[in-house]
Amino acid sequence: MINVKNFGAKGNGVADDTTAIQQALNQAAKTQDTVYFPKGVYLVNPAKTLSVGGNTTLKGDGSTSIIRAASNSFGWELMRVSGSNILLTDLVIDGNLRVNRVLTIAGGSKKVTVQGLLVKGATHSTDRRSEYYTGVVSGIVVLGNTESITIQGTEIADVLALNAGGAGLVARGIYVTTTWGSKERAARQVSITGCFIHRIGPADDGDGIYYEDPAMDENRATGVASLIADNRFDECAKRAVKVYAKGVTVRGNTINNPYLNNNYYKGTNKSSLAPDMYSAISIYGGDSVVEGNKISGKGSFYAAIEVGAGDFVKNVSILGNSVTMGSQSDIKGTTSIRLGNIRDFVIRGNELNNGERGIWTWQDADKGKIENNIIRMPKGSGIDLTTYLKGYTQKNITCTGNKITAATAVRTSSSTNKNVVVR
Repeated sequence: MINVKNFGAKGNGVADDTTAIQQALNQAAKTQDTVYFPKGVYLVNPAKTLSVGGNTTLKGDGSTSIIRAASNSFGWELMRVSGSNILLTDLVIDGNLRVNRVLTIAGGSKKVTVQGLLVKGATHSTDRRSEYYTGVVSGIVVLGNTESITIQGTEIADVLALNAGGAGLVARGIYVTTTWGSKERAARQVSITGCFIHRIGPADDGDGIYYEDPAMDENRATGVASLIADNRFDECAKRAVKVYAKGVTVRGNTINNPYLNNNYYKGTNKSSLAPDMYSAISIYGGDSVVEGNKISGKGSFYAAIEVGAGDFVKNVSILGNSVTMGSQSDIKGTTSIRLGNIRDFVIRGNELNNGERGIWTWQDADKGKIENNIIRMPKGSGIDLTTYLKGYTQKNITCTGNKITAATAVRTSSSTNKNVVVR
């Protein structure tokens, strides 16, 4: 085991420990060793990314072992992990609002585990001349060609986009993506479990987790066989989870919506009121499962669980989720499960409370089962199989065994429904 203090690190919150820490990391990569950070605050220069190599373990004493970006500079990434067989555990990695990204798992890395960390403090530079003035800000980034990545029991907090670039104000607690302009395939076998993700914003585009496969754009995506499970989300201003990839399971997460008529856009529509939250879980890729998630809070959701809006999403199961929108919310147009262009789907055993609609097929829907759901929409519709869009149909759908308390139990349309059975 290599103690960073043996390489000259002070850990006193004053000295610049960048060089000493990097020397310890380099030595560990050569000897396949563990770098130990005793209790202390280790200041590092955010303009000089710490590089962690393969076959290395970084270990601290928990919340008292803090690697923190110094406040007198600004950088892109505080720490970059590259290689295989890497473990980061029992540390605080604090971007201190002096980096765009706190921790990056580089392209091609395999068997990387992030366990029991606090990762916090990503934002934009306030210097308009800085290359870090705009862009995506993120707590943890997982790049492409990676495999067997585990993020477990980790807290991600305080990821705040300030300055709108071409894509707007974009913040991600955890961002699974590919290197910009590369031909990397999307990360595979990513497991994000038991984490607490909070204070991600603003409402313009602040998501707790975004799992992205750019190959979806060219219709050449393959399944990523990944899991997002048993995490807690709070104060994720737009969404908790967004999936633009195939083959992701989102299971057993707890999502709290603390906003109630007080979540505002801060970019193009600055000071305009946003939905309390746009969505809890958005699924834009097929072969997906959304199961056993608990979604609630003071506020409402435009679409608590949202599937598709563009290309067809195929083979989706939404099972045993609980959605309760805040009874005090008066924002219009809220839906518990909102289905866009979707084919081969099952909506079963969910409990949906409050809002304007329980389940709504608002675009093309084909080959679906909506069964055994408990829906309570005192002022709205339980199941809505109609659309306001021309040229869209809802066909080959069976609605059975649903227990509905609503102003209108089931809405159908003779002009757009084909082979729809309700019983």
